[in-house]
Amino acid sequence: MTPIKIVAPRQFDLPSAISFAAEIAGTPDADEYALDFSNVRLVEPFPMLLISSEFRKLARRENAPTFVCSNFEHMTYAAHMGFFKSFGIEHGNAPGEAPGSARYLPITVFEIEDVEREAALKGIEVGNQIESTSQRLSAMLCGSEEGPLFDTLTYSIREIMRNAVEHSRAERFGICAQHWPSKHRVEVAILDRGIGIRNTLSRNPHIDVSDDKKALNFALMPAVSGKAFKGSKVRRRGNWTNSGFGLYMTNRICRNGGNFFIASGDAGMLLTKGEGKRYFGCGLDGTAVRMVIDTSQLPQLRDSLHRYKEEGFEFQRKYKEIVDIDPSSASLMLSEDFEVSVVDRILSKLKLR
Repeated sequence: MTPIKIVAPRQFDLPSAISFAAEIAGTPDADEYALDFSNVRLVEPFPMLLISSEFRKLARRENAPTFVCSNFEHMTYAAHMGFFKSFGIEHGNAPGEAPGSARYLPITVFEIEDVEREAALKGIEVGNQIESTSQRLSAMLCGSEEGPLFDTLTYSIREIMRNAVEHSRAERFGICAQHWPSKHRVEVAILDRGIGIRNTLSRNPHIDVSDDKKALNFALMPAVSGKAFKGSKVRRRGNWTNSGFGLYMTNRICRNGGNFFIASGDAGMLLTKGEGKRYFGCGLDGTAVRMVIDTSQLPQLRDSLHRYKEEGFEFQRKYKEIVDIDPSSASLMLSEDFEVSVVDRILSKLKLR
């Protein structure tokens, strides 16, 4: 059988990646695929994570196809970040092999069972284990364990990781990131192959998630959750209570000079301050998030967080029938604000007790 040729686009940017991922997913079965990367010139973290995941799915089809890869030698950045070995091409580093630095986080895969097991071994909540991991990854990206950038990255990475672990029902999730100090820009991408946003929110009887676009819009509203809603049984309270504020707060942070993209099922949504929403047609099993943060805006972050919280509370009061639950402190505050020594004081200020 003649191999099916798949030609990668010139740019691994957001629009091209979404289109190319759909092309890969729709490729007919074959015993062999010829992957041609001769056109590629620009490579960004989110496209690497998304495209490598689609190639990995292609390689795992029942007919167990093989890949023949050509014209990829110039893609040194992608090779270093673990792109090729993530879907079986013996070139460059394996995912997680590159050490990372104050500039990048290579493609790294986390087994959710391992995250939960490590938390159990330490005798801590899974949320605390995710917080510890997000702190470590953030320190790699910004070269420091303190300051506005570290706090913001820790918060943002933690909240998306929590969604993957707590909601996706996936076995694993991947992350990839890059920091460009001269551009005042950080990009963080996280992807899982779980049940997706629509299925997660379908347990909430108060909202209409009859299609993926509606589900994405509800997912980004404050205090909207597939676990926490009026009439639901809240089994756990405390810092890691599932409250539905994580995606809302994270997308607001990113839109403060940057942008936020989320995709699940057949819909993707890009949110940019001043430009509103832009929708993309997708075909994604699971959920993918890309956060772009403008680091020049970070000194004003705490004032912005206060405003976002108040707007979220106002939404919650207005739509009480949908969101009848208090937001958890973890989803509202940066990491330094809910250390054990100050939890009681913070909760008291927020009037959550």
